Amino acid sequence: MTYASEAPRYRAETDKPVHHLTVADARGEAMGYLWANDEDDAAGWCLRPAGDPAGFGEGLEWSARLNTAKARGLLPTAALAELARDSDPRRVSHVVPDSLTTAPTLAALTELARVVTEADDRRLLAQLDRENADSWHELREALAALTDEDRAVRWSGSGQRPDGTRRMSHPLHSERLRRLVHALSAVGAVTPAYLWQDNPPPTVPAEGRLGPADAVRAATAVVRGERFSDGTIAQAVESGLLDAVAESLCAWYERVTDGPRDDP
Repeated sequence: MTYASEAPRYRAETDKPVHHLTVADARGEAMGYLWANDEDDAAGWCLRPAGDPAGFGEGLEWSARLNTAKARGLLPTAALAELARDSDPRRVSHVVPDSLTTAPTLAALTELARVVTEADDRRLLAQLDRENADSWHELREALAALTDEDRAVRWSGSGQRPDGTRRMSHPLHSERLRRLVHALSAVGAVTPAYLWQDNPPPTVPAEGRLGPADAVRAATAVVRGERFSDGTIAQAVESGLLDAVAESLCAWYERVTDGPRDDP
């Protein structure tokens, strides 16, 4: 009996130059790259972490097509040629015509995939709900209400309970801090349109200011990250990142709406 895990696959690594094709979504924005090297019998999918989140699932589909080509005995570059020839622009993703080029190494292609484009920024800003004036007002008010005491997040105690179970320490967010975090979600700054787990963790820039798209990235990474790692929000507050996020978003909203909205 032959199991799926025993199916032939191209090697996933090479230290030699790679030929690669750009794969784009229906808007023409790059989602990732298909790459190949015949000498090492290697080929695979290189995701653009800042790109369309659909690139993750599409990458699995393109990888499956590569596996099919390998099972048929095609050389890696021949597999790329076939995928480019059979690509259908009506699908969720397609090979960009005449996009075949070469990178000096797979590492260089990975670095290319990490480059953030204006289209990436536009996609994230489109997630913000600029029509929800009440939520933006709440975000401004929540930021203004946050105190130094709120920013010095305390943690609960830990230790063994009388019944023998162990109690884990967790951050104790103040009501004002929870209000700010909720407001970030309400304006659309916490979004599935950003692959936060595939990107570096956000930090406060040296000048202390964030662009609005970077603010969305940071808000998503911080708020979603708290679900997986207690203290992510506390660290962002203490470093000044959460303040920078809220300030950037409020400034963006005032620009796109010609000034702050008054109370109704």
